[in-house]
Formats: sequence, C-alpha cells, structure tokens
Amino acid sequence: MLKFKNIDVTEAHLLPGLFKERSDVNRAYLMELKNEDLLQNFYLEACIRTDRDVTEMHLGWESPTCQLRGHFLGHWLSAASMLIAQNGDRELKAKLDNIIDELERCQKLNGGRWVGSIPERYFELLEKNAYVWSPQYTMHKTLLGLYHSAMYAKNEKALEILSNAADWYIEWTEKMEKVNPHAVYSGEEGGMLEVWAGLYEYTHDERYFTLAQRYSHPSIFKKLTDGGDPLSNCHANASVPWAQGAAKMYEITEDSKWLEIVKKFWKCAVYDRESFCTGGQNSGEFWIPPHKLGMFIGERTQEFCTVYNMVRLADYLYRFTGESEYLDYIEKNLYNGFLAQQNKFTGMPAYFLPMMLNISNGTPKNTIEQAVIY
Repeated sequence: MLKFKNIDVTEAHLLPGLFKERSDVNRAYLMELKNEDLLQNFYLEACIRTDRDVTEMHLGWESPTCQLRGHFLGHWLSAASMLIAQNGDRELKAKLDNIIDELERCQKLNGGRWVGSIPERYFELLEKNAYVWSPQYTMHKTLLGLYHSAMYAKNEKALEILSNAADWYIEWTEKMEKVNPHAVYSGEEGGMLEVWAGLYEYTHDERYFTLAQRYSHPSIFKKLTDGGDPLSNCHANASVPWAQGAAKMYEITEDSKWLEIVKKFWKCAVYDRESFCTGGQNSGEFWIPPHKLGMFIGERTQEFCTVYNMVRLADYLYRFTGESEYLDYIEKNLYNGFLAQQNKFTGMPAYFLPMMLNISNGTPKNTIEQAVIY
C-alpha cells in the first residue's frame, strides 16, 4: 500500500547545528514548566486543592476562566514524548511519568472516565447547539498527548487512561446518534478522527475503530468529493486535521476513497490558491480565497498551527505517493515557518508571521519582498 514507511523516531538523531540547537531550546522550555502549572486546570476540574496564588498560574488561554483551558498540557505531552523517544531523555521521562500519574488521579476523582480540564457539561452545550468555545479541540489535545505518551514514551498508564476515556466517548457519541448527530461534528472536532484511528492502529481495540467511524462523516468530505471549495474563508486549523484523519484511515483500511479525499483537500488548499513566498496561505485563522492573496497581506498572516498541520499532511502524502513535491513543501515551510516563527532563545513560536507591518509614520511597509507567489 505505502511506497515509504515512517522512519522510527528512535532511528533519527540530530547532529550539531541549527536544528540541534533549536531542539535543545525546546527541551529546556519543556523542563522549565512546573508540573503543577501544567496540571492546574485538571486539578481544578477534579477538585484537587492547590495553595498557589492566581498570579502563579498559567494564564491567557490556560486561565481557569478560559473555555480552552488545559489544552496546552496535551501539546506538552506530545512534544516531550517525541524528544524522549529520540534521545532516551530520562529526566524528561520522569517528569512526563509524574504528570501521567496525576492525570490518572484526576480521572479517578472525576468518576473513572472523564480526564478533561474542562467540565463534561460543555458537551451538553454541544448537544443543545449552544455556544461553547471548542471543547472537542481542547479534549483532543489531551487525548493526543496521552496517545503520544504511550506510543513514543512507552507509558502504559497513558493507555489505561485513554481506554477509560474511550468508554465515555462511546457512550456520548452513541447518545448523540439518537439525540443530535450534529453535536459530534461541532466544537472544533477535526482531530478526533485521526486520534481514534491511530489508537486503533496501535492497540487493535475495536472501540477505537468504532469511534473513528463515528467521526468519519464531516460535511467537508462530501464537499471535497463533490468538487467544491469548503475552505475559502473557513477556519484553517480546524480543517487540516480532517485531512489528517482521512490519511490515517487510509493507512489502517487501505481504502482508496480516503486517499482521494486527502488529495482533493491538498488540491483545494495548495494548488487551487496562491501561497505567500514563505509557504503560508491564510490570514488571521482563515483560508484566503483563490486569487485574493494580495488583499490579505498584513500583520496576521501565516498562522503557525496551520503551518505545522500542513507539514504533517505533506508527510502523509509523501509516504503515500513518493512524490518529491511534498518534500519541497515541507522544506519551504520548515525554514520559513518552523524556524522563522520560533524564538531561538525561548523556543516559543509567533502565532502569526506578518507579511506587512505598520511603521511609525503609519505607512504600511512590506516585510518580505515579493510576498505573493502566483
């Protein structure tokens, strides 16, 4: 089925140079963050008391008052797991294992299945078609981080937590099939298909494949199959995970329909619209319509999340097809997205990569010459 297989992360090692330097910066940042801060919203949800003042907490989107609170820990788990797999980092592994132990503790206090940093009630709001800010996105990051902890860092307890969480999702999605099928496809849910399919591939537990099937019929797939453009003016980073899910379904089923969906998504996202010379194709968090790129040059271009997820999608397509154009895309975005948007001292990325800034006299100035490629 595949022309190219993934190189196991344990077989890849960085030699001294730019990428090793940036990897070391990432590692230092991961170690710098306190476990109690990373877990703060999981503790709050499980009613575990901490004695910290609010000024000591992670704030912003991690603030206890934000509906996205807690998603950051999932990112941390994924990043730490991959570094552990690559370098056998025992200190980072001990930190990750301690965090997983605490997540198990939170899950038990929440009744044995829920492992969220947000209330279960947020999913009741999805059921009622009431507004709530992306609870499935938030939960997906936790589930994905646990999956990576099991797969890359070989933490067996993470699999147990995921198994218990799967029971919650089996019950909820089954209920929604009868009550409100739309609820499953709301709350920025695009990543769920890939994580459930990946867990099935890793464990062969049929419950995960059942969940993958229940998340496998978003409207974007039908629009792509019908030859439409479901992307223009739509949330970019919410759409790419759907294509990643289709790619994972192709890996585990060998059904060509999934590969066709991935290729049509790529055509719509890349071939049918122009790119900035850096590789990005969005303004704010939204796909720019075809032939309109010049109208959207500004301070809020090239969202880093989208760059990352499109590179992951290109990796799938290269392994499926062996076509070098996907490697070209990865290279362009690796240098002009990953490296350009990451602070080389702190490791933290810029949310957007501006194509134009306002200078002191108020006159716009291009920051990158020839910012549009046609």
